Amino acid sequence: MSLRAVVLHALVFCFVFVTVPAGFGQGTDLGTIRGVVTDASGSVVANADVKITDNATGAARQTKTNGAGEYQFFGLKSGTYKVVVSNAGFATEQVESILLQGSSVVGVNVKLRVSSAQEKIEVTVNPPEIDTEDATISDTIGSQAVIDLPADTRDVYQFLYLNPNITQADEPGGFKFLGFQSYGASFSVDGQRSNGGIFGVPTSSKPSLEAVDEVNVLSNNFSADYAGIANIRITTKRGTNQYHGSLFYNNENSALGAWTVQDKIALSQFSPSPLQPNFQRPFYNLEPRSAAQYRN
Repeated sequence: MSLRAVVLHALVFCFVFVTVPAGFGQGTDLGTIRGVVTDASGSVVANADVKITDNATGAARQTKTNGAGEYQFFGLKSGTYKVVVSNAGFATEQVESILLQGSSVVGVNVKLRVSSAQEKIEVTVNPPEIDTEDATISDTIGSQAVIDLPADTRDVYQFLYLNPNITQADEPGGFKFLGFQSYGASFSVDGQRSNGGIFGVPTSSKPSLEAVDEVNVLSNNFSADYAGIANIRITTKRGTNQYHGSLFYNNENSALGAWTVQDKIALSQFSPSPLQPNFQRPFYNLEPRSAAQYRN
């Protein structure tokens, strides 16, 4: 094979190797709420007005049921929602506290009741124990858990170890997903791919813990829209109509540290001398760090 052919093959290989990761499925960080509207007899109600409201921002969207009584709202951010269904001759049905996490699909079926007077029925739903809308096996860690759970680092990816399918890899900071190395997984922040390096390990660029809304892990049975052997999808908090602040303090001091194995070995081998009569333990005192973040 000539030198020119060798160079050409090498360039083609590099192009394919570099560009293939960019073609990985991205899926979406946005969820879907859908359902069927029926009357008391179980017959579908077509052309009913359906309104969905984001409880955090007050933003609302509207649609109508189709001929099969079905409605769907897609592209929804994580949070709690309210669905209101109305139709002439029926009492208005209002379903509160619909929790949507990550890229989940939530089914909210509504049954309308005939009413001669202006009437509104309010229903509060609880998260279903079994999700019948989507076979994807996922795990979601909310913002409250990210802030409140004890941790010795500010790395949001440390919470991945809470998932039983994820263990520590051979390299520090790496992960194994169902026994596979971390380069088989897909990491994203707000829907943007955040894998780094040739093998797609997580990058060092990540949001602070206060900015994280949820960490969503897709580990089994997810659709082909999502690439890799697992999907780790971080969603940051949205802005609201209120000011929020946070403050953290972190101090690492040797006075509070336990003896290490190396300290114990050094102590056993220590021999006092006039210049060093006492064993000197390693000293460290990392300066306190603080930060505040505000969202509008």
